[in-house]
Amino acid sequence: MLGIKTKHTVLPIVALLLVTGIAFAHQSGMGQERGEKMCQRGHRPMIPDLTEEQTEQMKELRVEHMKAVQPLRNQIGEKRARLRTLSTSDKVDMAGINRVIEDIGKMRTQMMKERAQHRQDVRELLTEEQRVIFDAHQPLHQDGPSHAERHLGRKPR
Repeated sequence: MLGIKTKHTVLPIVALLLVTGIAFAHQSGMGQERGEKMCQRGHRPMIPDLTEEQTEQMKELRVEHMKAVQPLRNQIGEKRARLRTLSTSDKVDMAGINRVIEDIGKMRTQMMKERAQHRQDVRELLTEEQRVIFDAHQPLHQDGPSHAERHLGRKPR
């Protein structure tokens, strides 16, 4: 049998583990549910009452948009690698660094324009009610690094 001191030590630890496990399981289930909703509605869970036609048109627009921005993302990745090379060389070429920074800025501007046009194309497919809800849910970080890139040191998308 366990002694009284042992019981007083073990019981709080077991209770803490149970509460933590239940909280984690609950959180995981909510994430799965949200993910399933996103898949059911084509990555737009906040737009109510999408028709099959709207969903299909949005899918086509998304593919078209992805084809347009992928080369820009690739070029930005190449420019970032070039910037890293220029920035870490023994003899730093500030004019070269500044040119690469300017190039990255131009490409990011082009990506933002593409994204803005894509959003407008999607808006044209929606009813007035759907548009109001769509407009209320602007992406949190349209450009720039993702949370993982900023905080976990992961490579850009």
